[in-house]
Amino acid sequence: MSSIKNDDSGKKEKYLVKENGKIKIYDLFQRSAVVLVLFSAILVFSLLSPYFFTLKNIYAVGLTVSVIGIICIGQTLCILIRGFDLSVGACSAFCGMLVAFFTAKLNFPYIIAVILGLIVGALIGLISGLLITKGRINPFITTMSMWFILAGAVFILSRGYAIVINTKEFIFLGTTKLFGIPLPLIILIILYIIFELVLQNSVFGRHVYVTGGNPQAAKIAGIDINNITLKVYMLSSTLAAFGGVILTSRMGSAQVTSGSSYPLGSIAAVVLGGTILTGGKGKLSGTIVGVLIIGILTNGLIMLGMSSAYRGIATGVVLLLAVLFQNLRYGGRLK
Repeated sequence: MSSIKNDDSGKKEKYLVKENGKIKIYDLFQRSAVVLVLFSAILVFSLLSPYFFTLKNIYAVGLTVSVIGIICIGQTLCILIRGFDLSVGACSAFCGMLVAFFTAKLNFPYIIAVILGLIVGALIGLISGLLITKGRINPFITTMSMWFILAGAVFILSRGYAIVINTKEFIFLGTTKLFGIPLPLIILIILYIIFELVLQNSVFGRHVYVTGGNPQAAKIAGIDINNITLKVYMLSSTLAAFGGVILTSRMGSAQVTSGSSYPLGSIAAVVLGGTILTGGKGKLSGTIVGVLIIGILTNGLIMLGMSSAYRGIATGVVLLLAVLFQNLRYGGRLK
């Protein structure tokens, strides 16, 4: 038996396993399982609802997943280095609220408010990264603590009420369309292309894969793991902040409870897309498929009049199947 795979640096990976000159059918199936789930969901909902596979609804799905899709870029980076970021939802809510507060209460120019919001997001990631690398605190405890802190800060800043702003300047980012395509969806696509190119073709990208795939080898190779971890968590929080700004702009207000589903939802989408929780393997091209699956399941079940309980069950079942296929692909090493 011979196997063609990438090394721990995360270079392009081929999962073609040959035995007696024949490619194992189950391996090919595992590689394409997530894509099959995506197209199967599209087909089923298209047959069940005449309104599902329309241009208007396609744009609606794209607009719905644009914010969590942006957040999932950072979550993918965190999981690739054997971590995760539970603070993304609270970070997006806090920074979105901060931008609205600066604009509505302090009369800051919108662009200045946005820049300050992104800087605060980066600082949040810096604090999380320092606690993980220098404080030696587990990423789960660190980011969950930041989640609670930021959620409390949102209520203190807003006093429990939404901050409403409906000026054209404020809602431009979230409501504008270019050639009929929502601007947040265009931003999402551009960001995925940029970060996928960075991950696959840059020194930083290779270091991210090695840090997650084999930390000992990374240290021997002279890679500063702490520096990579800091950068990844800063990117994650900055992207979460940007997602919060887009959501606030789209809604015309900063809501106290916005982003509550993003922490677990983003992890689910990343895992659905094939990134493994033990780090070092995964691609953003897979993450976007996972994001679309969750978005389509949510949209399709809403169209069929299903409650949120059924949507949660459907997402959970698909997630368990995705992890099962990962276990089969990697020989049960993801337990």
